[in-house]
Amino acid sequence: MPSRRDFLRCSLQISAISLLSPWVKASEPAPTLLSAYWGETVNGFGAINGKGVDLPSRGHAILPLPDGEAIVISRRLGLWLARINWQRGELLQLADAAFDRHFFGHALLTPDASTLLTTENNDDTCAGLLGIYEAHTLKRLGEIPSGGIGPHELLWLVPGKILAVANGGILTLPETGRTKLNRGAMNPSVALLEWPSGKLLANYSLPDKALSLRHLARASDGTLGIAMQAEYASASQHRDAPLLALLPPGGERLILAEQPAGLMGYGASIAAVGNEFLISAMRGNQLARWRSNGSPLPALAVPRPAGIASRGQQAWISSEEGGLYQYQAADQSIQRLAGYTQQKWDNHLVLV
Repeated sequence: MPSRRDFLRCSLQISAISLLSPWVKASEPAPTLLSAYWGETVNGFGAINGKGVDLPSRGHAILPLPDGEAIVISRRLGLWLARINWQRGELLQLADAAFDRHFFGHALLTPDASTLLTTENNDDTCAGLLGIYEAHTLKRLGEIPSGGIGPHELLWLVPGKILAVANGGILTLPETGRTKLNRGAMNPSVALLEWPSGKLLANYSLPDKALSLRHLARASDGTLGIAMQAEYASASQHRDAPLLALLPPGGERLILAEQPAGLMGYGASIAAVGNEFLISAMRGNQLARWRSNGSPLPALAVPRPAGIASRGQQAWISSEEGGLYQYQAADQSIQRLAGYTQQKWDNHLVLV
């Protein structure tokens, strides 16, 4: 069987992107976005208005820390966590996954920023779990069950008290790589967990078990939006597959949002702008949009949209083809920003 280090062969960089756009007021500091970008080798990579950080394999989500640092989580089936200084372009620490564990790409800080929670898999039992780490040292402190298989993104519903965890329902193991081992027997769910006890408070699922529940965002009215990725057997079923499920405040079940045609069933990322949800429909080349009540808004054309970061009534969208876009909710307009064309951006984008 390949060793752990044998899995770490492709290369990745993290870039700090300073955005100067016509929609940023002169009196406001230019926002900075963090994202991973990737390719077959490190050759040709370079930071855009910031400094890149080389890492051993492809990353996924990035979690900003105070003082110009961030945690990078390796892509599913990940074997490392990295602490970086994105301002200086330095790799500060690389921590391996625990024995018989691997990372699923996302992490979250406790409100006091002292503890890091990661989505992981128990490779022996196949159960999902949340790893618990000291945020600054990346020392592993313990783990709690995630409430399902294949946990992906997690989010605070009540900061420091109640966690929402999107359990994608997909079983993967290191010896078979990213092969999905239970495609015909998936059981995706959104679990609500009490922190720090780990008690399972509720577990929500959809009748259609082929819809993997993956990414989370919360609208201003408290509605939880869940971006999905369809895992049907035939390609034709993906064309109009649902992308968004909703859990209204106090709701007893997940609700499918009304689905526009032709978005191709793959939601790479989700963000909320007020009471509007944005999903990057990467395979449909659209930024898909819904009101928080589930009614669709017209999608906007973006080639291979990837990460989404939002602030106030604005959002920024990266493209796997290298572009960066800015969205204004006030007039529902989108504009490509000049000068960003070189990198193959990964699925997530964060604002610092």
